[in-house]
Amino acid sequence: MEALTPWLLVAGLFIPLRQLQRWLHQHIFKVGWLLTKNYHTTTILYYTIFLPGVFLYEVSLWLAAGILNVRADRAISWPQKQEIGELRLNFVKLHKSAGAVKVGIISLSPLVIGILAVWHIATNILNVGDFLITLRSGGLANLGIALGQLTSVADFWVWVYIIFAISNTMIPNMKDLRGLRAIGMVLIAVAIGLFVMGVGDEVVLRTLTGPVASALNILAGVFAVMIAVNLVMTGVLGLAESLIERITGDSATFVNGKMVTMTRAEMLAQRAKEAEQARKARQAKQRAAPAAVGPPSVYKLAFPIPGPPGKEAVTQSEAVIIETEKPPPLQPGAPRDDRAGPAVITGAVMDKLPAPSTPPRSTPSPTISPSRPATPVVKPPALSSPVTVEKPDEDEMEAMVENTENSNVEEDEEESYDELDEGEDVEDLA
Repeated sequence: MEALTPWLLVAGLFIPLRQLQRWLHQHIFKVGWLLTKNYHTTTILYYTIFLPGVFLYEVSLWLAAGILNVRADRAISWPQKQEIGELRLNFVKLHKSAGAVKVGIISLSPLVIGILAVWHIATNILNVGDFLITLRSGGLANLGIALGQLTSVADFWVWVYIIFAISNTMIPNMKDLRGLRAIGMVLIAVAIGLFVMGVGDEVVLRTLTGPVASALNILAGVFAVMIAVNLVMTGVLGLAESLIERITGDSATFVNGKMVTMTRAEMLAQRAKEAEQARKARQAKQRAAPAAVGPPSVYKLAFPIPGPPGKEAVTQSEAVIIETEKPPPLQPGAPRDDRAGPAVITGAVMDKLPAPSTPPRSTPSPTISPSRPATPVVKPPALSSPVTVEKPDEDEMEAMVENTENSNVEEDEEESYDELDEGEDVEDLA
């Protein structure tokens, strides 16, 4: 973990430094347009402000190309008109025959030389180390004394401007550094080999915690100085931009890196609209946030809810008729069924036959007696559509039940009389 701390510190400082650089480039270009109202003049002024850094960048490329024996052609000319706040540093062009590894090393040289130049100015000319020592000894109480010592250096603002110009032009194009991936893979393979041989702890870890850690700490200090200078220039530039917009009534904004000109009133209206949209988005997010709290659950799914009992949606075919919950009428001689439930009649329905006044006598055998002819069953014609049987009312049903009970009582009495007659005949014979 101790070996990773310098790397994390450098990465944490490089990201805000890169964001500040992008903002400064765009707004310096914007201030140039507000002053000149001409894109070509603005472009020339924009490159002139970063002239010390542009010069150091191109000279570093040319020297590194000469050291690696790569042909470099000079293409010094006036910058062409542009509408984006971005430096096009192509005054020295490398030959197409240069290898990817050599191109990566040459492209990295301006960053190395720029870091060394800023470190030299910050430590040997501006004495930033003495400033930090004074500030640590007394805290914020010695801030005024420390700033007085720092600004008392001869040509202080000139050196600050040089640091500003160099730090905002030394970052190379990341596409040109792709050739360095091969060097990184080789270094990783060497480190793995050393660990396999058992000497990785002594060589790799000592290197990372020794010279590499010291270099990274110096780099982190340089990045901190660059961020401090850029913050000062951001405040100065923002104040100048606001004053020029109020005086001229013009403004501009950047869309996808390209500057779009407008009036100050249009710019304020656009900012108000963006703020309103951001506010509505935050409100919508806050309203939707409670619904998403907690783990996903099946109880949060929107299932269809059925209606109350008796009102559910029922799907039936044309050949099925669903009656009410009243029990069906009792047939003569049939046992009574007390089970409740709706009667379902499927297909064609038989015509309702009238109940006989005197029900037939029940026999234990299902066969028909030959003395009594069977009643022929007449099949009704098939109906084209289902017919609903009319339900008897409650009075009719009670009368039918009473008739059935009376008939059963009469049958029982007749059977008892027959048994008595047979008994008397037996006694007479005896």
